[in-house]
Amino acid sequence: MSDEFVTRVSRATLVALGPLAVCAALLAGWPGAVGILAGGFLSLGSFRWIAIGVARAAAPGATGGLGISALAVSARHLALFGALAAVLGSGSAHPLALFAGLSVLPPLLIAFGLVDAGRTA
Repeated sequence: MSDEFVTRVSRATLVALGPLAVCAALLAGWPGAVGILAGGFLSLGSFRWIAIGVARAAAPGATGGLGISALAVSARHLALFGALAAVLGSGSAHPLALFAGLSVLPPLLIAFGLVDAGRTA
């Protein structure tokens, strides 16, 4: 996963979140907009965290092993689920909007991956 690929996916996700947040605000008020933005930023943060880990693991002369990787994955999951719990527990975000915000990144990631795969084939 190249830095350029991560940047393109990140930009597309941020661009998609804007109109979705406006629509959610019109439908569900501020909790809808907050849910879309919180979900989108959490998924984007998780994606970028994974990309950093992949880049470190693929670097020439990378050290560490399965224990370090498992610890990093555990830390990422704890941070992500803690942030989700905090957003939902605060009541500031609509749960369906949060789910919708979390769902923005995966289709974009698949689409950009397929385009890149088509370029290299």
